[in-house]
Order: sequence, then structure tokens, then C-alpha cells
Amino acid sequence: MAKKAATNRRCAMIISPDITPCPQNPSTTIVSNALIKLVSLCMKLNTKIYRFFSDTIVCCSSSSANPLSPMKITISFLAFAISMRLMPLQSAVAQHRIENPGIRWKFETQGPIRGSSVIDNDQIFFGSADGHVYALNKSDGKLNWKFETQGAIVAAPAVDGNTVVVSTRDNSVYGIDTRHGTLTWKFQMQDDFPLVYDGGWRYYMAAPVIFNNIVYVGSGDGNLYALNIKNGKQQWRYLTGGRIRASPLVTPISIFLPCNDGVVYVLDSGTGKLRWKFETKGAGITPEPFRADTKSIYTQPILINGVLVFGARDGHVYAIDSEKQRLKWSFSYAPTWAMAVATDGDLVYAGWSTNNIVNAIDLTTGQEQWNFRSGSHTYAMPLVVNTELYVGCADGKLYQLNKTTGEKLWEYKIGSEIFSSPTQDAGTIYFGADDGFFYAIENKQKAFKAVFQPSNIQGRAQYLVLDQRIAPYLKTKGFEQLDTVELQQFMLARIKDRAPSVVVFALPLIPTTTLGEDPSNGTMRKYLESGGRVVWFGDIPNFYALDKSGDFSRNPTDGLKLLDVEFESLSESGNYYSRATQEGLSWGLPDWFKCTGLPVVVTKDITPLSRNEFNGVTAWSKKFGAGSNAAFVSFRPWAWNVPINDHELALIHQVAIHQLDYD
Repeated sequence: MAKKAATNRRCAMIISPDITPCPQNPSTTIVSNALIKLVSLCMKLNTKIYRFFSDTIVCCSSSSANPLSPMKITISFLAFAISMRLMPLQSAVAQHRIENPGIRWKFETQGPIRGSSVIDNDQIFFGSADGHVYALNKSDGKLNWKFETQGAIVAAPAVDGNTVVVSTRDNSVYGIDTRHGTLTWKFQMQDDFPLVYDGGWRYYMAAPVIFNNIVYVGSGDGNLYALNIKNGKQQWRYLTGGRIRASPLVTPISIFLPCNDGVVYVLDSGTGKLRWKFETKGAGITPEPFRADTKSIYTQPILINGVLVFGARDGHVYAIDSEKQRLKWSFSYAPTWAMAVATDGDLVYAGWSTNNIVNAIDLTTGQEQWNFRSGSHTYAMPLVVNTELYVGCADGKLYQLNKTTGEKLWEYKIGSEIFSSPTQDAGTIYFGADDGFFYAIENKQKAFKAVFQPSNIQGRAQYLVLDQRIAPYLKTKGFEQLDTVELQQFMLARIKDRAPSVVVFALPLIPTTTLGEDPSNGTMRKYLESGGRVVWFGDIPNFYALDKSGDFSRNPTDGLKLLDVEFESLSESGNYYSRATQEGLSWGLPDWFKCTGLPVVVTKDITPLSRNEFNGVTAWSKKFGAGSNAAFVSFRPWAWNVPINDHELALIHQVAIHQLDYD
């Protein structure tokens, strides 16, 4: 089966071609009409959020000494269109509308994630400021591989075939094998262009763009490099007048290259020679010390119907008539920066800086249609999906807006700045955040959360309650406190409706009615197999019990039969230094903590969440049913005979709601 091309929102942002027939070559008109019909058909059959088509094709352009033939244009256009992965059909996308957002999965790195991601078949690639490129399984967030570079990564990767390309803060470009995470080639750019004035907030680098087996990457040294995708060899380079921190827009005819000198350079795609350029208002401003940057351009341009759109730090969104090579309109909230632009074909959506605004501008007139004020600045490129606009914001929230009216439909709090532009695939939104996590957000069914601790425990059974603060704390987080009868009813209901749910056992004693005469076939086991989650604290279930005389007894039989697991020791109850595994980090565990519990024997269906100083696994999960929520989780972050603290309570809550809910 042929491999699908990667989805790369930064590859080229072009909507519907504006094709000009060439009077010297009538056959061009025939080809152009054929292209228009082809484009129209594609647009009817497909709802790409950003439809990637060719820019204005002018076969007899005075700026080209060797005009392209109609056949070459057709082939270039078809290659260009085919190289873009098609998004799902309208009906398919509509079925995945996100109305109740929740975390499908999240993955922790060791640095902020400010670049966007790119999806290729079943893998999703992104970089982190920790210097690593990560390749995850897009469905469950499991790590396939990671590759260590020598610099922070603050731009999106680009993927073509079996190569993923990234640029890093050490001015290197890496070509990495997508299958194994091994280095294919490396290209070293020059030292950064001297700064006339450091305006600060240099959060991004230019993401590489791949087109027709050429990697185009802008550099801080002022050059746009064209590299061979196979070996990283330089084909040509073009020197601008400043650092390049925005990705170029590459089409079969032209390269539109924004630069931090306030100029957009338009180059010939084949030769890299200058065709024309446009100077923003910022290009004529002399930077002043201790003043905001008013020259730089950090947004990749969009080309739609022959109109080039981009935002700049001089406080303007620009629309340039690419055929006439002159300004069509500009919009400003001066003096704040215009940091991100996107479009649906009719409106331009812009994210702004200090005024905390996201707004919509009419593409034809340049008039504002609506504006929405968030809690902070928006540097991440908005994402258009059907009738919705997704906006990641520095206030730590992902917003869903009505793209036509700007009405807020919902907000989802991550709790850390979002500078990573979101991407979408099959109803899931992907983005990174400054907390080092990469998030996958999807539409979630309402989750049921409960804590088991009967309120009428009598006699010595009270001593079995692990800590009297657990149940009251979880109740403040929306958990329902269950008694013995309610626990049985809760689990039977979830077995029937299979809704996402979790039960935290503050009393480590499963009632006989729920455990069943045969624990491997009782209500508790069926609940786990139906997609339920249980959070247990350290020991074997029902290890401790009260006999008829009221004395404590120990018997591991029922618990072992319930879980079908083995333990290295049944007597270990010490509280030891433990280091979280990669999976444990994704569950929200800290890098290290102290953990109490019996060390489990790891089998293929057990996932270690941490390993202690003896390499024993005392925090772990075991899946019993389908779905990401189905698991028995054993985890105790506090010692026996020691009161639990606030931090440990928060960890219990985090583990309980992992990929299930968000507080």
C-alpha cells in the first residue's frame, strides 16, 4: 500500500488557485481550465481546513527568463496537491465535533513545547526545548522513539517519505529516519545574523518546509537554504537582510519568505532568485533601545485567491495582491504585535499580543467582523475545523469559538501557556504547552468519579481506612462517596453503559457482594473488563480483613485471583525513593517521589509507572478491558502510619482522572 504523505500545516497555506492564461501560449488556458475543474472537484469532495493549491500561475511572467510549459505547470501542480494529505470528508469530520473536551492522552517531555506537530500515518512528530524530537503513536501517545539533537527545538518538524526534518537552536538541520529515529543527515547553518536591536520574545524558529524533494529552511544567519531531502546537501541559498524566524510559503512557482528586517521576499522556487519583494511599515522603522520589536515577521504567509496574508510585529495584518505586487489592505490594533494568522477562505483569523485579542477580518475588504478577548496573548496559529475555530492561548486555555461570530463555545484549561499551534486529525486536537506536555484532546463522554468509603464504619474496621482525608478531598473534586450497596450499584451501572469511570478505594476492602465468590468472575472484575478504572493503594486487594472474632487477618488469595498478577514479596511495606517511568510522567507523576507498596512481577499486560531504588515496580497499572481508561492502578505516594499531605492528595487525584477528566 502506498504511504500517505504527511499532514504538515506549515508546508504551504494556499486556498483555490488564481490562474492567469498566457496570451502567447493558448494551450495554457486549456491547462488552466482543467486545473480549475480539478480544484473545484477536490473542493466539493473534500473539506481541507487549509486547502493547499498553487499560487497564481503566470506562464509568461516577466520575472522568469525560462517560463514553465503548461505540462510542467500541470505536473508541478498535481505533485503539489498530491503531496498534501487530504483531510476527512465533511460528514466524517462532523461526527467528531468536540463539544465536551477531555484529554485522550498526554505525553511529558523535559522542556516547553512551542512548535507545532506533524502527523504521518499513525505517528505524530514534534520537538521540545529539551532538544529531543519525539515520535509517538497518535492513537495512544506511546513513545515510538526519540532523537536527541544538540539544541532546543521551537519549530514544527516537516515530514516527507521516511524523513522527518527539524531545525534547532544550535543552527543545525537534522534529517531523521521516521521509522527508527536514526540520523540520516545533518546540515550546519552559519552563526546568527547580528541583531541591530534585540526586541525579545524570540520564541520561535522557522520551521522547515519540504516541496518536490527540497527542504527549505530559514535561518538566523539571514539565509534561506534549499537542501536535498535525501542527503541534506545544499542546492542553493538566498541571503536576506535579517534573521529569518517565519517559515516560507512554498508553491510550484514562488517562495514567499518573511524576514525580521520587515521585508517579504518573493523568490523563484526553482532557482532561488529574487522575483520581487514587499516592505512592511516596520521595514522603515529604526529600532530603539528598550522599545518593543517593530520590524520582525514571525507568521508564515497564507496565499488565497492571489492574496498574500501575513501578520507582523509592526502591528499590522497585511493583505498583498500577489499579481499586482502591492498592498490590498492592512489592519492594525497598533502598537501590539500581529503574531498568528489563519483563514477559512472568507475570513482571516489573527492572534494578537498585548491586547489579548483574537479577531476575524474580511479577506476582501479588510474590515473587522468580530473580536474575542481572551486572558492573555495569542501567538499560536488558530485552527479552523468546520464551523469552529480552535485557539491556544498564553492564559493556559484552549478555546473553541464560532468562526463566523466569534462566540466562545467552550474553554479548556491546561494550566500552562500554549504557544504551540494546534493540529487536528480524525476528531482529535494535538498541541504542546509550556509545562512540557504534549496533549491530545478529544470529545469525551461524561465521566463518573467515585471514592469508596462507607460513612458508617464501626469498630476496629475504622483502622482499615487508609487516611481520613482522602474521601473528603476527592468529594471537593466532584467524586461521589459510595457505601457498600452504592458501590455495587455503581459498578453494575458502568458494566451496562460502559461510560468512563473511576473508583478510588480509600477503604482497601472490596465487599463480598462486589468481589464475588469467584473474584475472577465477580462484579469488580467485570467492571474492570468493561472499561472501568480502580485506584488502589499499594497492597493486594483484601489482603487485610477482619475475621468473625474481630481480629485482623491476612490472606492474599482473593486479591491475586482478582488481578491475576504475581508479587516479588508479600511482606514489603517500606516507603522508598522511586523514579517515574515515561508512562508514569504522562500519568502526572513527578520525576521522583517516595512510593509504598508490594513490588509486582512485570508481565506484558502490566505497565510500570515507577521503579524504586531496588528497581522494583511499586506503582503500576494493568489493563483489563478496551479503551484508554480501563485499568487497575496501584499507587501509594505516602508511608504507612504517616498522615497524607496536600501534595500526595493532589497526586492521587491526578492519577485517578488521568485521560478521564480534567480539574
